[in-house]
Amino acid sequence: MSSDNSVPSFTYSTLPPNSYTRMIRLLPDENKSALIQCELFNYNLSQSGDGGHLYEALSYVWGSPARSHSIILNGCRFYVTESLYTALLHLRDNQLERVLWIDAISIKQHDDQEKSKQIPLMRKIYAQARRVVVWLGEAQEYGDKALEVLGSLGRKQNSGPINEKDLEKCEKLLQRDWFRRIWVLQEVGVAQYISIMCGSVQINGHLFCEGVNNLKPSSTLMARISPVSFLIKGAIFRSHDEHYSTATLSMGELVSMYRNHNATKQHDKVYALLGLSSDSNSAALIPDYELPWHEVFRQVTQHVFPKCSVETWCGSEIATVKGKGRVLGYIYSISDSQKDSQQTFQVVFNQTCQRLGYHDIWETEWSLQASGELLQGGDIICLLEGHSEPSILRLCSDYYVVVTPVVRPKEQSQHENHSVIAGGSHSLYGLYDILLVWKVPLSEVKNNLQSPSNLIDIAPNYHEEDCEAERRQNHITSNMLDAAMKISELGLSGKEVLDNLLFRSNQGDMDTE
Repeated sequence: MSSDNSVPSFTYSTLPPNSYTRMIRLLPDENKSALIQCELFNYNLSQSGDGGHLYEALSYVWGSPARSHSIILNGCRFYVTESLYTALLHLRDNQLERVLWIDAISIKQHDDQEKSKQIPLMRKIYAQARRVVVWLGEAQEYGDKALEVLGSLGRKQNSGPINEKDLEKCEKLLQRDWFRRIWVLQEVGVAQYISIMCGSVQINGHLFCEGVNNLKPSSTLMARISPVSFLIKGAIFRSHDEHYSTATLSMGELVSMYRNHNATKQHDKVYALLGLSSDSNSAALIPDYELPWHEVFRQVTQHVFPKCSVETWCGSEIATVKGKGRVLGYIYSISDSQKDSQQTFQVVFNQTCQRLGYHDIWETEWSLQASGELLQGGDIICLLEGHSEPSILRLCSDYYVVVTPVVRPKEQSQHENHSVIAGGSHSLYGLYDILLVWKVPLSEVKNNLQSPSNLIDIAPNYHEEDCEAERRQNHITSNMLDAAMKISELGLSGKEVLDNLLFRSNQGDMDTE
């Protein structure tokens, strides 16, 4: 850092409206230790030359928020984090300038109004970029060597089994914070071309994913990185003309899949996923950092569960969702392997499902996009009122936790002649009041098998009449008996599932028999 205090501090100018953002020219220097110099300029994302947009976009982890290093920006002093500073040192060419979009410089970070306007543009920024550069950090703990190994594995240059030292290096690299940062999902999820960098080593994203597959890391590590590697691998199939039509998952699905990823600000648990969402145009999903988080969470939850009443509270990580639904079956026999980042599982249907006709439409083997929070035996298939597709719930003492608001059942190849009572009329069969809890934690959850807590412990501000609580508990007991009967039909394969269900219900006096 220079000690020259005569250089003025940088001041942002107001951006033009609509599709404008700011780009950085990273100026070249043959001296690797020279002070970093950049130029910032306004850029219209809706215009490009015949060659398309020629800028690159950076995806990285901020790390420590302390802006401890200075660069020269438009002749003025500008402070950046150590993580960004080292990235700029490695990105700087010795002869040619590079045009980059970098969030910490391109957006005035302390201006919530500007952030709210720029965030909806980020999908376009990363989708139109000539290349998205993923900066995993410096080469400590042999990170650069690990990336070289993954490149060799991706090219299948290593015919024999990987040695233990190389495996350890690679697994350490894959445990870096970038793989759990929530913003990177959108950044690589819409990109057309991706480069992965660690220190001075760089490989393309597709090669990286092939290398990870051939590495065959532990199932725990694979569950941690598969949500991101799945998105990186998809870049090769995207093109400039179709990147706007790639969003197929709803906001409810995305929040549930990625809620355990890390975010500096809780609002980003929603806003960082807008670029991947098929329903991001909803008024409930317009970024507003000036709203308190619990109000943002309430709006999003109400959007996901439109026919339910929703409550959230300041300082709480949960929302309570009160509505009506039908339990249709239970999950068992979950596959350990993740093919194409999908978790495959078997479903046993109950009498309600058969009576309503879904049994004749749905297959018994379903798949779900894998995320950090994996399915468990005994998880419940429930069709909520107002939803066309079922949800997956998890019994937790005296309430249900939302695992995912939407799961897409695999349908039988021929079911045209079957009718669904619940879908074709206003039948009340199997419909009852249900209370759900949807949790979006601020910090990463390390273990989702902790002992179940009662509702009063996690939502002390939630109030209900005694008769409501009694009716709710009666429904849960009824579901437990229904689950016990259906799962017991599975024989030995169902005993572990039933034990798990009994544990989560806190039914200490109920025996598996």
